[in-house]
Amino acid sequence: MKRRLAGWIVKTRVGWMALLALLSVLAATTISRTQVNYDLTSYLAEDTDTQRGLKLMNGEFSPVSLMSVVLVDASEETAQARTAEIAALPGVLTALHDPAESTREQDGHTYRLISVTMEEDAEETLLDSVEALVQDIPHLTSGGAKENRTLQSSILREMPVVMAVSCAIVFVILLVMTRSWLEPIIFFLDIAVSILLNMGTNWIFPSISFITFAVTAILQLALAMDYSIMLMNAFDRLRGQAISTREAMVQALAEVFIPLSSSALTTVAGMLALVFMKFTIGFDIGIVLAKGILISMLTVFLFLPGVLVLAAPLLDKTAHKPLRLSGKGLSRLSGALHGALPMLLILLIVIAAALQGQNVYTFTIRSSDPETQQIADLFGTSNQLVLLYPLEESDEGIARQREMLEKVGEITVDGEPLVQETLSLATTGAAAYTYYDAASAAALLGRSESDVQRLFTLMNIPTPIRGDELLDRLAATMGRFAFLLPEGALEQVEGARDLLNTAKATFNGPHYTRALLKLNLSYTSPSLHSVMEQIKAILRTYYGEDTAMTGMLLAIDDIAVSFGQDMRRVSLITIVFVFLIVLCSFRSLAIPALLVCVIQGAIWINMSFSNRVDGSIFFMCYLICVALQMGATIDYGILLTSHYCAQRASLPPAEAAGKAIGLSLQTVLTSGSALVVAGFTVGIVSSVYYISSIGTMLARGAVVSVILVLLLLPWLLQKLDRWIRK
Repeated sequence: MKRRLAGWIVKTRVGWMALLALLSVLAATTISRTQVNYDLTSYLAEDTDTQRGLKLMNGEFSPVSLMSVVLVDASEETAQARTAEIAALPGVLTALHDPAESTREQDGHTYRLISVTMEEDAEETLLDSVEALVQDIPHLTSGGAKENRTLQSSILREMPVVMAVSCAIVFVILLVMTRSWLEPIIFFLDIAVSILLNMGTNWIFPSISFITFAVTAILQLALAMDYSIMLMNAFDRLRGQAISTREAMVQALAEVFIPLSSSALTTVAGMLALVFMKFTIGFDIGIVLAKGILISMLTVFLFLPGVLVLAAPLLDKTAHKPLRLSGKGLSRLSGALHGALPMLLILLIVIAAALQGQNVYTFTIRSSDPETQQIADLFGTSNQLVLLYPLEESDEGIARQREMLEKVGEITVDGEPLVQETLSLATTGAAAYTYYDAASAAALLGRSESDVQRLFTLMNIPTPIRGDELLDRLAATMGRFAFLLPEGALEQVEGARDLLNTAKATFNGPHYTRALLKLNLSYTSPSLHSVMEQIKAILRTYYGEDTAMTGMLLAIDDIAVSFGQDMRRVSLITIVFVFLIVLCSFRSLAIPALLVCVIQGAIWINMSFSNRVDGSIFFMCYLICVALQMGATIDYGILLTSHYCAQRASLPPAEAAGKAIGLSLQTVLTSGSALVVAGFTVGIVSSVYYISSIGTMLARGAVVSVILVLLLLPWLLQKLDRWIRK
């Protein structure tokens, strides 16, 4: 069956080669159609508090976001003027500058902060408008729109550099390891086709995350590299046996079909484990990378054979002597130590298993925007939380709102007040719900008491009267008495009423009221979950279950809560999938159990080391790297174990292990080096914390996996030989 399929592929190779080349060209033109999503909160599960709050708020209000504008060495008068200009921009809800609280002196410079609350849909446009308003003054800006813009710019600028550096280093590795100067070029031609096909078909999804967009190509290069190497090596070896080029390719395809498919499927299994995450960015990353691995496998089976057969004469003309790694040194080292080194590695795994249980995880972005960081250093951290509760405009309802917000304002974190600022109609718009007589109304309107008293008498307005009702009565009837009123009185009242209506539209929906809280709480605070629970409890005390909250602080808390489940789910599903695939390949229970244990040990060492070096682990890095390290690097163990089992038919355990190391070493080091190079290149070049962390951690994991496969696995194969052979 395998040989018949291989013969058919070789017979139709020209058609497959032309078809895939054409499709890759077409795919290159569709890459720009892919929508890239920079909002991680959109991947939260539907039953989280954040998503429930977002749905409720989007049904009642326009979403809001914050922007900070810091003027450098500007006068107080200039700051106040610019604040008023920003407040007048369409889409701005509030623009506030407090001279006492929002001014800092540092290193001979004066910094004045303007805090802007705006409609989220308008934040991109408003960022440009605000930048234009303050362009004549040295300034700093931060906010969601600025962060997304910096993120996009960093990814688009850095990813080509990452790809170029990785390709250059991998090219050098291939030149040294392969048998022809042309083979690296053929390899990159094949991987280019597979990457273009994968990226060019991502438009079929509504969107992909920026993490997926940034890392897919480089990971596809590193993870699928050994598929091409397997076929190239088999083809070169069989051509040396004095058979025809076509027959050599048929035999090579038949020979690598099972190991190559198993290798690809274990990697795909690791990717698909991410699909089961509650935080659905795992589905996004898992599906796109799994699709990329399957496409890479298909291009090796369908595109690469035609290229290799076509280029066979040139391969001969450009042949050179490759670097030969016999593995004898590793075998002698293992034998000389008599198991001391393997036992040391096992002890290290046990220690790492205990230590990784103490790992600290983070659930938010580390800003890649220097201005955002500078503003945080100057004025501290402030993040927005939106509270949603039933609309009540009666006096009792307004009193309940104020009491509830006062309770929230009493919360402290490390002895400091939690709430820096509260924006709500019950507090910020308190004048609308205050009762007025003629004297207090005169003070509010800036008129004499006698003028206001005469107006009240003419209009038959009772006192005391609530502010919003007063403005409605004045606006409805003042026009008839305009000739008796001071100049500008009517315009003043209408302006005040328009302002009140705008405030009501901002804070009151058809069924719910919202309050915008500016909190002195960082995303990484250990008190985050406790604070969110306290605020939820206060809301429930006053309004029962008919309440909601939303904001990045709550989103991060929701992510942290779901992470524990996702961590166990991804690890377990990855292990089960990989175990079953290896079980089918070897038809043995002992071998998949052994290989999974070795790679799981490598994962524990990687994670415990990363936590101690980096201080904490970003949660997505953990989930992605666990799936990738298990799914991809277990291939090295499969290869070595396959050689051991083959050699064991004629050699004793020690010699079979030594021979297996020699047969596997070149492929393992070539493929492992590509993964390490790609990972560390991403980690060094990328300034985006998410992406650089994934690269660095995956590279460390590849190093540990290679060490355990070459130094520990052969010893374990010998010790467990009786069970393996059964």
